[in-house]
Amino acid sequence: MQHLVELAAPLTTGEGLKNWILIVVGNLFMAFLAIRALGHFIKKEWGEMVTLAVAAVFVGAIVWAPLVVKDFLTAVWDKVAGTA
Repeated sequence: MQHLVELAAPLTTGEGLKNWILIVVGNLFMAFLAIRALGHFIKKEWGEMVTLAVAAVFVGAIVWAPLVVKDFLTAVWDKVAGTA
């Protein structure tokens, strides 16, 4: 019982829970994408495999570095909108 309390202690704020969910769901999603990419590789569907890899890199960046992606997309939008 004591181990359960120790594990749940960092999850008292929403930030820890959010990070935990992002890591678990992100890793499961990336595993799903890897399995799909392997299927495309076996079927020799090269275009779909490359497209899936590019999407996986973008999704991985959003899951594992959301603040960096937010700052990057904000900077790109500022340049496009002319406010930078």
